[in-house]
Amino acid sequence: MKEKNNIIFYEKKEIIWIFVKGLGILAFIGILFYDSLVAVLLGSPLLIFYCKGELMKLKMKKSEKLEDHFKEALSAVVAALRAGYSVENAFVEAYKDLAYRFGKKDAMVSELLLINRQVKNNTPMEQLLEKFAQNTGSSDIKDFAEIFKIAKRSGGDMGEIMEHTISIITRRIEIKEEIRMLTAAKKYEQNIMNLVPMGIIFYIRMTNPGYFNSLYHNAAGIAVMTAALSVYAAAYYMSEKILAIAC
Repeated sequence: MKEKNNIIFYEKKEIIWIFVKGLGILAFIGILFYDSLVAVLLGSPLLIFYCKGELMKLKMKKSEKLEDHFKEALSAVVAALRAGYSVENAFVEAYKDLAYRFGKKDAMVSELLLINRQVKNNTPMEQLLEKFAQNTGSSDIKDFAEIFKIAKRSGGDMGEIMEHTISIITRRIEIKEEIRMLTAAKKYEQNIMNLVPMGIIFYIRMTNPGYFNSLYHNAAGIAVMTAALSVYAAAYYMSEKILAIAC
């Protein structure tokens, strides 16, 4: 399923997996906290929010991957420029390099192929890069497209301008990668902490059947479990927001 005007798309199997995973989590929580399939049915509308959140995370991962491969494409373009290729031919060489490394189905490789084909049909390179930048929504790619357009119009030394611009943008993308690596450990810790409360309740229920019976199928117990689940959900939401800011 493609997003309108966006080269980042979700495969059907990815959407199905997110839905199945969300349904499994909902069933697990419904049984663990309420011991009732009715709770699962009543909580089913929450699947919409879960799926939206997971699709947003998936989109971010795909965007990060696209930016990483865009950085590799820029490095290949610089290498080709230093070897004496024109800007247009440098992008052709970049396509060959990335197709060999990442495969022809890769999003960045597919976009380079499209750009190179349209250049052969006399479509201005700056126009194609600008469209590519708009479709990705990446600020780094937008900056590159804008600088490329200005350099093309000014008629300066394209090779030198391109190398300087690419070095700056590549460094910016590398810094983002470093930040992601630094926060990876914190994300791992967050995932463990998110599982601990559920794990404790599940462990007690499995090792001591009947321990939570007084909290099931009565108004007071439902209220207590709902309050506990609400606190847990709020803590999970806050941890996600904190890490999102850090990234």
